[in-house]
Amino acid sequence: MALFENESGLFSRRLFALGGMQASLFALLAGRLQYLQISKSDDYATLAEANRVNISELSPARGLITDRDGVLLADNDRKLLVELVPEQVKELDRTLAELQEHLGLTTGRVRELRRRIKRGPSFKVVTIAEDVDWDAFAAINLRLPFLPGVAPRVGEKRVYPEGAKLAHVVGYVGDKTAADLRRMGRIVGDTVGRSGVEREFERDLRGRAGVRHVEVNARGRTVRELETNPGRPGQNIALSIDVALQRKVSARLAGHSGSAVVMDIETGELLAMASVPSFDPNDFSRGVDTRTWEKMLAAERKPLLNKAIRGQYSPGSTFKMLVALAALEDDLVNPDDEIDCSGVYDFSGELYHCWRTEGHGATNMVQAIEQSCDTYFYDLALKVGINRIESMARRFGFGVPTGINLMGEKSGTVPGRDWKRANYDTGWRSGETVITGIGQGYLLTTPLQLAVMTAALANGGKLVTPTLVRNQETSGEAVRIGVSPKNLSIVQRGMYRAVNKPDGTAYASSLLIEGQRMSGKTGTVQVRRISMTEREEGVIPNSKLDWHLRDHALFVGYVPHNAPRYAISVVIEHGGGGGQVAAPMARDIMVDLLRSRGGTAPSSPQAAPSSPQASVSPAPEERS
Repeated sequence: MALFENESGLFSRRLFALGGMQASLFALLAGRLQYLQISKSDDYATLAEANRVNISELSPARGLITDRDGVLLADNDRKLLVELVPEQVKELDRTLAELQEHLGLTTGRVRELRRRIKRGPSFKVVTIAEDVDWDAFAAINLRLPFLPGVAPRVGEKRVYPEGAKLAHVVGYVGDKTAADLRRMGRIVGDTVGRSGVEREFERDLRGRAGVRHVEVNARGRTVRELETNPGRPGQNIALSIDVALQRKVSARLAGHSGSAVVMDIETGELLAMASVPSFDPNDFSRGVDTRTWEKMLAAERKPLLNKAIRGQYSPGSTFKMLVALAALEDDLVNPDDEIDCSGVYDFSGELYHCWRTEGHGATNMVQAIEQSCDTYFYDLALKVGINRIESMARRFGFGVPTGINLMGEKSGTVPGRDWKRANYDTGWRSGETVITGIGQGYLLTTPLQLAVMTAALANGGKLVTPTLVRNQETSGEAVRIGVSPKNLSIVQRGMYRAVNKPDGTAYASSLLIEGQRMSGKTGTVQVRRISMTEREEGVIPNSKLDWHLRDHALFVGYVPHNAPRYAISVVIEHGGGGGQVAAPMARDIMVDLLRSRGGTAPSSPQAAPSSPQASVSPAPEERS
């Protein structure tokens, strides 16, 4: 009896312990259910919805780029694609073989497609070919009953109607890279602006991505479309460029290596900016092969380089106006005082030659600008000193970027005592001042900086910020350089005579359209050293030298002479003389500009015929 009672008590205790454990497990389970179904119900409902609904972003239509008059410079056009859904294909080998035949696919491309199809989900669309020509696209459509799973489709691509004429300005789009993602964050779509305006205004042109909601099953296959928000198309951008003028500039520079810039001297708007040779951005937006890319990189005339903002050149004689202003502003010379030019300038036993071997004779400041007398400016530079020359160059915007809305602009170089010490660890020599006085030596500028300088000379001494966007507010008001109007008028008189007087270096390129003339200055920059032996035996002409040894040809100018509105700079690499090569180009460009925007055509064909000399008609100032 006692034994039974002991066993009964032990059983009760075990039953109680087991019941307690069951109660604890039930409480734990109830608590977990309460946590999952009540406390976290919203979170898990969201996750469940995410499993059911697939959300994808849609790339919006890219904004258009136009010229100042609405002419399309970058447009969106249809792109013919051929796609394939693997799970719908019955015989993959036969299908790929037929697509290879009709689309001209390479063996390597077919091998890559097989690998992508094998590794990816069978329901995921695979792009077989992009930018398919119409005949191939039509042939695939005709064969569709025998090509299950193949889906021809019309997509969108970026096109550039003006091609190479505006490649460096408009730029192009290309496949996005890891560097683009680091620079801009998440990017919807496959392409991104690679250069020019396309890159600089990428965020504006891209717009806001759309969203597409589709219901999917457990395997991820689309069941039905629930909702689509197309997003917001990219913003259209109107450039300041006059495409008709740009075509003229590109045609006039064809066959050369160099650039030309035309700008409004008051607003800073660029009406034309050409760099030659160029490239077709349509090819680049489609993608170029490595061999083509490396060939263009290695090309002697550098078609990929935007020479207008990245080419750096000695300004040559186009810099002489600033040396003159540096002297006039500090009353260091009387502009009427004359220097006798014999063709050779002797400074401390070192001979510096004038471009005219026989010299210019007695020459004052205005005549020195008109005839580009080197001797006058050798002497003037020594009187002014490198500190004042450096200061005046910086006041006119040299040595720093102009602020144009394009990436990669170069600053050029304004040499001086501190610059020489920092870069060469040696002092400045007076002979270097002599050479700087004619715009050579260490001094370097870009064609755009030369255009900005010329605009400031023409507009009364205001430094404007160049822009490529129509009616865009610049970062600030034009900066007053602070030069005397009287001194500016002396320089302007010399620039007028350089183009419109018989002794002027650009006289053969003078023009007259309804009383409107051009003022300007030529420049010829040596790129090789001429020995004394060569001078004694006769300097070899540019035409007999290899291209890379020929002089650079430059010209800067503005129109109309009596009410300036537009400035121009032309730089032709290894083109020869500025008066023979660059000035005629500037004349032809400005004639076209005045006829279209700033003037009317001459009343008779004799007033401005094709012959440069015949185009000269006396202005009112010359009739006295």
